[in-house]
Amino acid sequence: MNIERLLKDAAAAETREVTRESLPPLTLPAARRRRPAGRRLVPVAAVAAVLTVITVVAVTVALRGALRGPDALGAHEGPPYFLATHRKGGVGVFDSWTGRMIADIEPRAGHYSALTVSADRRTAFLADEVGHCRTRIDKVTLRGDGTVAHRTTLPGGFGTVVDEMAATADGSRVALILNNLTGCSGDDVAVVESPSGATRGWRLLPPSADSPGYVQSPAWAADGRTLFLASEDPEEPPGNDISIDLRALDTRTAGTDLSHARVVLKSVADLSSLRLSPDGLTVTAVKEDTTDDGTFRSVAVVELPVPIGDGSRRAPVRELARMTARQIAPAAPTDFRTTLDATGRHLLVSSRHDRAVFRLDDGRFHRLPDLHRTDLGLIAW
Repeated sequence: MNIERLLKDAAAAETREVTRESLPPLTLPAARRRRPAGRRLVPVAAVAAVLTVITVVAVTVALRGALRGPDALGAHEGPPYFLATHRKGGVGVFDSWTGRMIADIEPRAGHYSALTVSADRRTAFLADEVGHCRTRIDKVTLRGDGTVAHRTTLPGGFGTVVDEMAATADGSRVALILNNLTGCSGDDVAVVESPSGATRGWRLLPPSADSPGYVQSPAWAADGRTLFLASEDPEEPPGNDISIDLRALDTRTAGTDLSHARVVLKSVADLSSLRLSPDGLTVTAVKEDTTDDGTFRSVAVVELPVPIGDGSRRAPVRELARMTARQIAPAAPTDFRTTLDATGRHLLVSSRHDRAVFRLDDGRFHRLPDLHRTDLGLIAW
């Protein structure tokens, strides 16, 4: 039988059972004296004011949510804090969700020119440029909340400038990319043991098919032994878009030049902030898209497979997430920094000109609300 008809019949049956005799007598409340009309104006005005405030707040919250992008993150997702150099020469530790400064690490002398943090975020290394072609490395132990527990200066030093740094997952070693183009001399890549300060270095040979002209974006494999470096592709025809090779350097074998760093990925896009997966089978990196004058268009998190054996083929690039200039409007930064965390899932974009820091976590967008500084430089988390 039709269900709708059954329901109608049941409703009709219940209605027929209600008779006039079954209804209780109607009793009206006693009449009240009418108040003067003016006495109701104040409560009505107060209610109207409250309703207006509630409406404005609701609209404001809705608009702010829409402007900040979809899919708000939980306050404890991703790394809890990040480090950044600032104008006074020090390094600040900032809450990665609000932007609040947790700690300010002042250099013992000079200024900090590069920095890195281990995957567990308990050990940071800071390059203190104490003079022309003179750099010392500070090791900072951080507590779980980002405050500083201890700081030491590693033995020894470098007669050059440090451009980039990368720490192993446990913070026992740190790799340095050194810059000798400023009148300094020495190795081009160095690995420093912590806490002994023992150092081993490698130098670039004249550019050739086997030897790169420069290296950048150091990243450690999970074993803490193999160091990956990005370099230009010496065989790329002139006039083509910039592309790089990914090389692997075994830091335990003999040799003092970087011709021993074998190519594992050839002629990939111009990438930065390389992060190796724990199994070594994929690389996550940042791909920036800018105009000719350096204005930000977008930044993407991409993934590339690392071939086993032959590294001569071009690796396919798979985009995982993208942050566009429209999302961070009205900012259109020409001076910005990008970096991935150790997992490659969390991207941080710092715009110095626009006083803003943005996060992209598994494709979800967030702007740090409490960070209103124009002096942040290099960042690490």
